[in-house]
Amino acid sequence: MINPVLLQTAVPSLLAAMDALTLEPDFQQFFRKAAAAVRDLLGADGTALILLDDHQETLEYKLFEGKRKALLDTFTGLRFPANSGISGRALISKTSIFTRNYPQSPDAMAQLVDAGLQANLVIPLISSDQVLGVLASSWFAPNPAPTGIAPQLLALAERIASQIAVACHREKLERQLRELVSIDPLTKLLNRRGILAHLDQNLERLQRYQRSFALFFIDVDGLKSANDHWGHEAGDLLLRDLAQRLSDVVRKGDQIGRLGGDEFLIIAECDEGHIELLAKRFLQALRAPFGEGRKRGRLSGSIGIAFAPQDGTDETSLLRKADAAMYVAKSQGGDRYHRASVRAAPTTAAKLSIVDVEGALERQELQLWYQPICQLQDLSILGFEALLRWRRSDGDLVTAEPIIQALEGSRGDLEYRLGNWVLREAARQFQRWQREGFNLDIHINISARHFVHPVFLLELQRLCESHPAFGRKLIIEITETAMLEDLERAKRIMLGCRQLGVRMAVDDFGTGYGSLTYLKTLPLDLLKIDRSFVADLPGNKVDWDITKGIVAIAHALGLAVVAEGAETWEQIGCLRELGCDQVQGYFIQRPMPFDEASRWLDTHFSHKGAQRLSPKRPANDQFNNSLRGYDPRFSLERLSRVHSG
Repeated sequence: MINPVLLQTAVPSLLAAMDALTLEPDFQQFFRKAAAAVRDLLGADGTALILLDDHQETLEYKLFEGKRKALLDTFTGLRFPANSGISGRALISKTSIFTRNYPQSPDAMAQLVDAGLQANLVIPLISSDQVLGVLASSWFAPNPAPTGIAPQLLALAERIASQIAVACHREKLERQLRELVSIDPLTKLLNRRGILAHLDQNLERLQRYQRSFALFFIDVDGLKSANDHWGHEAGDLLLRDLAQRLSDVVRKGDQIGRLGGDEFLIIAECDEGHIELLAKRFLQALRAPFGEGRKRGRLSGSIGIAFAPQDGTDETSLLRKADAAMYVAKSQGGDRYHRASVRAAPTTAAKLSIVDVEGALERQELQLWYQPICQLQDLSILGFEALLRWRRSDGDLVTAEPIIQALEGSRGDLEYRLGNWVLREAARQFQRWQREGFNLDIHINISARHFVHPVFLLELQRLCESHPAFGRKLIIEITETAMLEDLERAKRIMLGCRQLGVRMAVDDFGTGYGSLTYLKTLPLDLLKIDRSFVADLPGNKVDWDITKGIVAIAHALGLAVVAEGAETWEQIGCLRELGCDQVQGYFIQRPMPFDEASRWLDTHFSHKGAQRLSPKRPANDQFNNSLRGYDPRFSLERLSRVHSG
């Protein structure tokens, strides 16, 4: 029989919990009322809701109610294995457990002991035979803890806990129903309805607080080919993988959803200065190889970008413009982005095909152009990067990008044959420079498929044997993605290159999809910072901090750092201050065909006393003073005059 004294508190507490369940639609408000009833019933300092995750593997502190809420709230989000601690025991046994002396319990958690937990009562939450978590009532020092819980009080507390379990189960089912409405079942991203709801929220924040944002409308390139070769089931796997890759690179607070088919939408609060960096990050995440042998292919993405408020302040306008911009990017060959506010440049030629590229190779219409790379400290010339160009029969010049895009979806060995042509042509032209007294580094980009080709190392060995000086000055550049496709295989090939005297560089560092741990694992010599981090220097503090961090990491690993895309004197000054070792960009010189590069070398090495076999020149006081002064009129021409005295 229940003690009449207990009825004064126990029954009202139980009735309060029942009323909260039936009258309170908001789960958190209900929990506060029900947990307060348990706390008052037991005389505890606080009551916590600890729930299992969807996989039944982890318990997490969710909500607290009590006199010491400020203390208890610090544990919100604390996770621990579902089979550990007193909570784990209660779940396994499905019975309540009272621990009188918590600090002495073998299952005690150090964080709670440090917080002063003296005793607790853990009640399992079970609804419809489903274990959901536990309700934990606690007593903290210096308040005295009870020596036990009266059976009548325990029975009433368990009755209230059962009501909380029912509410938890209801809330979980409602959440699952909401997810069915707003979550894409294939990718687990927001579906069209869910992402457009977030777009409405962003438009509201734009109106209230003038918080600008960008829409990135993404269409996957190459998925149809993957479906044709491997089937729609494989295509679904690729979509899930792409969704995860994009999720991994979006910033906290940005929203990503699948509009349907192979289309995605990302909403990112940002200013205009960060749009290009984000777009390049998304493009890199979308570049994914698939298949093997003759069925090998590569996915990429076409991205259309609309920026609010510049491109519109309503859903229809922004989506329409972002969609149209995406089609512009796709019409230009894909694997690129296009801004809605930027008028598309007229195209003089259709997208290149494999037949075009193969014909250009057979007709000997391909060329190598060269862009100088200089020592940043004194702007002395260290070498060149060799860049592919196609001079068409009509006189038009085609850059490397559309050629590479044509090759990425190709089968057969054309990419390998073209890569070998680049190496052989660079070796031939290097030999001519060497005869004229120039001994310069030659950087060459090697594609992922060429790099891992079974006979790549053998061909490179033959080339180095026939041109030993070239091998010692050759620097092979590969992207992060190419290395990370098969890390162990990449390492073996790099070690083979090193045995031939060839050095290795990471190209476009900072835009790849992967961990920094590969920098420690692979035998690298140089790291090239992507131009997207240089473009907004010195005004962009984020890019400044990122570049500073990259330089520090590279130097800690013994790697030299090359900054790409320097176009202004201010950027040169910033890169020097940040500790970069080498620089490449229009500030030094645009890419030039071989004969023009030779004349350029003659011009800049014609000053008195130049050592052609050692192009690095000692800086004198006059040069150092001009460099420290950030003189915007300074150029390599002036450098020659300074040294010629």
